[in-house]
Parts: sequence; C-alpha cells; structure tokens
Amino acid sequence: MPTMTSGNADNTFAARVKHAIKGLYHSSMRRTLQSIALYEADRCLNTRYASLRPFQRKHALLATAVDLLKALDFLNEYHVQEIMFRTNASKEPLAPDLAWRRMKLISREINQTVLPKAKDIVENDENREKSHDEICEMILQAMYEDTTENAKEHPPMWEYNHNNTFTVYRIYFRGIAVDPSIFPAIPPRVVQVPTRKPADGGDGEPMIAPLSKMTIGPGKIPVKGCNTDMEIGDVERRAMLKEVKEHTELLKEFEGVIPDEDLVKRKRALYAALPPVPSPFGMGTKQRKKTQDVAPPAISPSPPVAVSGPLAPKLEDTATEENDWEKLGAQEAKQESPKNAIAV
Repeated sequence: MPTMTSGNADNTFAARVKHAIKGLYHSSMRRTLQSIALYEADRCLNTRYASLRPFQRKHALLATAVDLLKALDFLNEYHVQEIMFRTNASKEPLAPDLAWRRMKLISREINQTVLPKAKDIVENDENREKSHDEICEMILQAMYEDTTENAKEHPPMWEYNHNNTFTVYRIYFRGIAVDPSIFPAIPPRVVQVPTRKPADGGDGEPMIAPLSKMTIGPGKIPVKGCNTDMEIGDVERRAMLKEVKEHTELLKEFEGVIPDEDLVKRKRALYAALPPVPSPFGMGTKQRKKTQDVAPPAISPSPPVAVSGPLAPKLEDTATEENDWEKLGAQEAKQESPKNAIAV
C-alpha cells in the first residue's frame, strides 16, 4: 500500500489534515477536527508528561490542541473557537479535564470501530494495490451499511457526522497500524503550565473564550477578582465600545459562513456588552439611578394662596421649560422694540 515518506513536503500535520478534509472546513467537521487536534497534542506532549502533574498535563494538552488548530491556514478565529466548544449547543469552551477524557477515548474508538473493518478489507488480496484513500472509502462504506442496513453509497459528510475519530485513522494509520513514516510530533510552542492547581479544584480557565460568553449587562465590566457590579470610567467605556465595534465588524465578514441563528445570538451578546450612555454633567450612573428611585412626595391639589413678601415665587419659576423659553423670547422682544422703533 503506498505511503508518504518522511521527507515528503506533504508529510506534515497541516498538509495531512488539509488533504483529509479537502481543505474546506464545515461546521459538521467540528468534533472531527477537535479529535485530530487532541490526538496530535497528545503525541507532541508524550515525552513531557513525566515531568508534569496530572492537572498540568490536562492544561498543556488543551493549550497545545488550540495552538495546532491556529496553525491551520484554512481555519479562521471563529472556526477555532467553534471546534473547541464542549458542545455545539452550549457554545461553552472545552474544559481541560474533558479534553483529557476525550483524548483518551480516541484510540479506543478507532480500535473498536475502525480497525476491525480495516483488517477485513486490507487482508483481501483484491485490495492489495489500492491506495490508502481508496481503502478508507471502502471502510466508510462498510461502516455505513452496517449502521443503516442500506446498500446505497454513503453521503459525503457521513464520515464527520457519525464517527468523529475516523479522520484520525485516515491521517495517522496505514492499514491496521500507525503509519511508520508519520511526520514527527512537534508542538507549535512550549506551553507554560500553571504551577498550582486552582483553589476551586478545577483545571484552570479555558484556553479560549467564545463570543457567545459575552453576556455581561450594560455598565458592568467583568474583572477577575473584582466585583462585577463596579462602575466604569470613560477610558473603560471607550475600550468596551471599540472592542464591541471590532467584533461587530468581524461578524460581518462571516455572514454566510456562520449559521444565521448563531450570528444573531452573537450580535445580541455584543449588544448586551455595550456600556451605558455617559451621563450629563459628569454624573455617574449610580447618582442618576438614586435620583430616579426617589419618588417626589405626593401633594394633594389645593387652591392657590397669595403669598406676599420676599418669599413669593416668580411666575417663571413655576412654568415648564418650554414656557420659560417662550416667555424669555417675548420679554426680549418687548425690550428691543423701543430701540428698533422708527419715528413716523
């Protein structure tokens, strides 16, 4: 069976992944690419695990998987975020502990679902001269027929919708074993791991934060270790406006790529992240709120009472703002009319 050699320019992580999915990402490939990234991250860190504690291994695995996805030129920033969602419905970022468990299941899934079919096909003398891609198509077709009890040709996206580890087999295996000429596992960078386990017993913060997590209310800024109800100043407000504007412009570029339902959710999240309108005369939000919350005392209507002396209110003081402007204009007209009069 033809295999790639280690000196071939196509024998790299990026080249093999691009070839496997034909260089075009679709949202149905999300879990498949997540499995590929976790599998390769495990290969990259295999020699480093001995010097790391369990929670550090999980952190390094997830961070390296994200780095590997970012190195693929056919993925943009949103694609990387989408691939590393815990589930497509929740839009929550994958946690290090769950990433570790999913990585452990990949090899077992391949051994149980793919290799038995591959063994039957590869050991058939009629398939001896077939290429690896042809063998993969035969395995997929056999899996499709067993699952659906249908002899028709499997749909083009069935590989990604029903077995998210099969593409890992397509990239790394030849026949029923790992390709002996597989490219060397080289991480994009050496990941710095935390020295202490988080106090809450978790595995640390997620490596990426998707736009769907932007659910802060108006006028609130999430600051780690601080009260989330704190008021924001002019500098922070401008920074928030700039960030929301940049994200909005970025979303416009993905129209037609991101599903419309997800696009609307992210626009609503961006709207919720907008800061409040600055108050006039430099008053803070809390001051305005206090003023609004204090209801004016109820006054029962009573007949007007004439008041004499210096405390007698002027008529202008009790008029509305619109009437004040009209009366002021009338008074100025009376004062100017004698000066502008023309003797006849």
